[in-house]
Amino acid sequence: MWSTIDMIQLLVVINLLLSAYSSEPAPNIKFETIDGKAGQLNTYKGKVVYLSVWASWCTPCLDNYEKYESIREQLAKEGVILLNVSIDKNPELWKKTVARHSTINGINVLSSDIPELMRNYSISKVPEYHIIDKTGHFVYLSDTPGRDIISEFKKWL
Repeated sequence: MWSTIDMIQLLVVINLLLSAYSSEPAPNIKFETIDGKAGQLNTYKGKVVYLSVWASWCTPCLDNYEKYESIREQLAKEGVILLNVSIDKNPELWKKTVARHSTINGINVLSSDIPELMRNYSISKVPEYHIIDKTGHFVYLSDTPGRDIISEFKKWL
């Protein structure tokens, strides 16, 4: 006979498995690197990607890069790819903003198809953030108060 604790533990395991295997695949994103090379999100399959969608004119975007710089540095040290996708329409302004703000750490790219990115990711405002696991599927941080973000990312590495 199963005890109540055994049943609860079983349900937790089932929920974890379902959430791990039922997440949606992240749509591919095509972009241009700062040195003008074409690239795409699919290149990072097999790695955990922390995707930031931002723009040079977005003050909250720039503030968040500064505010969370140390956490982003820790994530990068753990092996998380920090992919910063700009939706700027002016490539020169984007490049100048990246050069001026050292807190925009990670891989900085410019979306090659902004309308497609906005549609595929249901983006209506920036900043927008997504976590993509090694299999190319969305994963989510818990909303538990006092959570340890670095530890949560480690479970996907």
